[in-house]
Amino acid sequence: MREEITVNEALKKGRIKLIYLPISIIVGFIGLGLLFKENQSIGEWILLLNLIAGILLAWLTWSYFVNDWKIWAYENVRNIHELQRKAVEEKLIWESGSWFEKTEFKSPEQKIKLKALEKKFLEKDVHKDNLSVPKETLIFYSKTALVFLLIIRLGMISIGIYFLWEENYFVSFLIAIGLYLTYEQIKKLRDNEPQIIINDKGIKLKNKKLVSWENIHNDKVFTKTNGKNSINYLAFNNEMVDIGELTVKFEELENLLHVYRVRNEIITKSQ
Repeated sequence: MREEITVNEALKKGRIKLIYLPISIIVGFIGLGLLFKENQSIGEWILLLNLIAGILLAWLTWSYFVNDWKIWAYENVRNIHELQRKAVEEKLIWESGSWFEKTEFKSPEQKIKLKALEKKFLEKDVHKDNLSVPKETLIFYSKTALVFLLIIRLGMISIGIYFLWEENYFVSFLIAIGLYLTYEQIKKLRDNEPQIIINDKGIKLKNKKLVSWENIHNDKVFTKTNGKNSINYLAFNNEMVDIGELTVKFEELENLLHVYRVRNEIITKSQ
C-alpha cells in the first residue's frame, strides 16, 4: 500500500475516533441525565449513574476503534516513530506495555496485522530538504504576543488597585504579582536579540554556545498540558524552551528541525 498520509493527517483522523467521539458520548450521557433529573420521581442519583455509564461506554468506544486506527495509520504513514510519539503525547493511544494498552480490543486478525507492522519500527523516519527554508533561521520574541500578555498583566494591577481601594487588602496582592510580571514582559519587549538560531550546523540558544547536530539527541517540539493550560516546547538534550512567546509556530519549528538535520547529514556525507 502506498504511503501517502502525513503524520498530521493521521492524527487528525485519530482525534475524531479516539478523542472527540468518546467525549461526545460522555457529554451526551450527562445531557440525558439532566433530562431525567427533571423528573423529580427519579432523583439526582441518575446524574451519577449516567456519568459512570457515559465514561464506560466512551472507554469501550476508544478500545474498539483504537486498533482500527493504528493499523490504518501504521500502514499509510511513512514516519511511524514520529506518528507513535505524537499519538502518545496527544493521548490518542497509550505507551507500549502500559496497563491501559491492555484494555484495547484486538481481534485475532488485528493482532496478526499489528505483528506484521512491527517491522516498520525497525526503519528510521525519513525527512526531506525544503528549499523554501533559508540557510539560517532566527527566532525572536513575538512583539504581538508580548503586548497581549502585557495588557493582561496591567489588568491584574488594575484589579488589585480596585480591591485595595475597597480596602480588601488580601486580594490586593495582585498588584505585586502584576508589577513583577509586567517588569518581566517589558524586559522581553526590549530584547531584540534572537532567542533561538537554527541552521545546518546545529541549534544555538541565547547566551549559550551552538550545539552541533552530531551532539543533539531527542530533539522535538511537543505540547505539555497541565489542567486547562497547554504550553508548546522545543526540547533537545537537557534543554526545554517555551516557544509560546516566540515568532515560530509548532509545525513550522518541527519542519525546521527536520530540514536542518537533513542538510547537516548531506554535508557530512559529502565530506
